Amino acid sequence: MIELVQTMEPELIARLVQIETEAFGPGGLNEWHLQPLIRHGRVYVYRSQTEIVGLVHYMLDWDHPQKAYMVGVSISKESRGQGIGAKLLKESFAALAKENIEEVELTVDPDNVAAVKLYESKLGFSVTDFKHDEYGKGEGRQVMKLILADFAKNTFKE
Repeated sequence: MIELVQTMEPELIARLVQIETEAFGPGGLNEWHLQPLIRHGRVYVYRSQTEIVGLVHYMLDWDHPQKAYMVGVSISKESRGQGIGAKLLKESFAALAKENIEEVELTVDPDNVAAVKLYESKLGFSVTDFKHDEYGKGEGRQVMKLILADFAKNTFKE
């Protein structure tokens, strides 16, 4: 079950930063990034019993207000490989669709084979572009898009 984060409780923020750091090291979001995303974007968390084990965060695309950009998704070390990331994303897509979001866009390291496979094969994303040197020289990112109406119709592979 996912929930939308709407409070700035220090313990909650600390747990989210911990998961981000486990997943992305120094590239993970910290409290300075999470605060505005919680206030002005959407941050969803996944709980396993009472403990938060994953989060995904989105912001709106100002040029295309029916598009949400997925800033990132991260799962705690001890919870990886259990399908939690896919569940978190699927439930967050349903929540976004209820807010009249029509599509989700993300960028991913093309060498992150597991993530690309999840996005394409299990969730129905398609590759739309490649951004060379997006995060510096040699740090290109694959751009992927999901139309939420297609996702809702279950046109993706289970």
